[in-house]
Amino acid sequence: MNAFTAETQSPQRTRRNANFLCDLRVLCDSAVKRILGLHQALMPDYNRKAALYWWSVVLLGLAVLLHSLQQLAALPLSAWLQIIVGTALAMVAGLVPVRIPRSTNSFTAGEIFIFLLLLMCGPHAAAVASAGEALVGSWRSSRRWTSRIASPAIAAIAMFSAGSLLHAALAALQRHGLAHDGLLLLATMAFAVGYFVFNTVLVTMVPRLKRNEPLNLRVFVDSFGWLGMAYAGNASVATFLFLGFRQSGIVIVIAAVPIIVILLTTGHFFFRREEAEEAVRKAAEQQAAQRQLLENARQAGMAEIATNVLHNVGNVLNSVNVSAELIAGKVRDSESAGLARAVKLFDEHAADLGDYLTMDPRGKMLPAYLKQLTQALDEERRSIAAELAALTKSVKHIKEIVATQQSYAGASSVVESVQILDLIEDALRIDTGALMGREVNVRRDFEPVPALMLDKHRVLLILVNLIGNARYAMQRGPDAEHRLTLRVRVVDERSLQVAVVDNGEGIAAENLTRIFAHGFTTKKDGHGFGLHSCVLAAREMGGTLQAASAGPGRGASFTLVLPLQASSETP
Repeated sequence: MNAFTAETQSPQRTRRNANFLCDLRVLCDSAVKRILGLHQALMPDYNRKAALYWWSVVLLGLAVLLHSLQQLAALPLSAWLQIIVGTALAMVAGLVPVRIPRSTNSFTAGEIFIFLLLLMCGPHAAAVASAGEALVGSWRSSRRWTSRIASPAIAAIAMFSAGSLLHAALAALQRHGLAHDGLLLLATMAFAVGYFVFNTVLVTMVPRLKRNEPLNLRVFVDSFGWLGMAYAGNASVATFLFLGFRQSGIVIVIAAVPIIVILLTTGHFFFRREEAEEAVRKAAEQQAAQRQLLENARQAGMAEIATNVLHNVGNVLNSVNVSAELIAGKVRDSESAGLARAVKLFDEHAADLGDYLTMDPRGKMLPAYLKQLTQALDEERRSIAAELAALTKSVKHIKEIVATQQSYAGASSVVESVQILDLIEDALRIDTGALMGREVNVRRDFEPVPALMLDKHRVLLILVNLIGNARYAMQRGPDAEHRLTLRVRVVDERSLQVAVVDNGEGIAAENLTRIFAHGFTTKKDGHGFGLHSCVLAAREMGGTLQAASAGPGRGASFTLVLPLQASSETP
């Protein structure tokens, strides 16, 4: 009966165990999913691998700390005092980092006290101290709660693992009778490098998991090589302090603490000063490069104006050439030759001129011919006079263009009292040659503006570029009336707005964000420096240059905004 009952209950117990394991597995999967979902909601930039790794190191680090505190609870009060003081010194030292020159890495004197606790009290005390020092460092350098939690846990794991290996190695040397102060120093320095590598790999694992990047040994050494040497140096200092403590007691450690603090503080502020000087040097170099860039932009702007002037003069010279050819043709085919033939007839019949004019058939036609010749010569004179007037006007226009250019040639960055309306007219005059004959309706929408203190060279550079670009856009725009609107406004009595609006081809939305970038152009023969030099000139004057467009085929507007600085001169 008992055997039958046992045989009956055995399959039932097996099924219950299987059901329990299945429920436990489901419960664990549900817990993991909830933890990952919570973490994903709090830290959306973590992928699944990074989240699992973060929770693993946090839980493992918490277990290491709890185990260490449990082991330390059995120590006497004197050992606890040593651990508390060492941990406090490590955390305070973490507030004053010493940055490695020409890098973003730094170390603190906290590692010295942590390594000393490792040699004096074991890996459990060192794990607690390293967690405290990492907590201070993470709060100092990061605002992410994930880093502030994970850094102490990783430090505890790395210190406990490396410290346990060090104590196991020292115990093995002791058992084989090889205990020596030199070997202790070498072992501690090797441990420090191992601890640094292990801790750094664990810390950098999170961003590498986020980006799915493998560990690059060369990049790792280049980035953290100096920091590993600093850890080895801290380990050597801690070893000497431990040897002094073993021979002379705690007094040697107490006496060394102020010296270490002074040295590390001095190094901290020394390297901070070096960083400040380096920053000043870089800022000076950047300012020099910016000035050079602005000078290049200014020279390019002057070249742009000169190119426009030559282009416009060439257009006007075409008109001069046409007028000159018309005048030459009229002179060549002049009716004055008929007058010469009539005079010749008068000379030939000077003796019988009366009979010739009244009796001769050809002589009778001569008065009517002279009348017609007079009318033709008068019309010819008026035509040549009109062409000469056009020629004179074109030559005068060339003189105006050249004079305008000469007034700005070689101009340096000089702020003077100018009328913005005069500058706009100068820019139009420079570009009028290109606007001639293209049916461009120029509309001036000007508000009364007093004389302002402006750098007229830079302002003219901007206006000539904007008007030229508007003309080019209208040439490629829809076949309609080309309208160029120039608008001047004073806004809030603090800024001057000059707008150049056209109804040309417009600007695509994706080009609005890069239209001022150096090298960007939509012209076949463009160099992509015009608008870039304009925005640099506007910024140098404390203003801005903005572009707007409703899209391709709908025109564009460029607005120059300058700070309003009225001149003391009367407008």
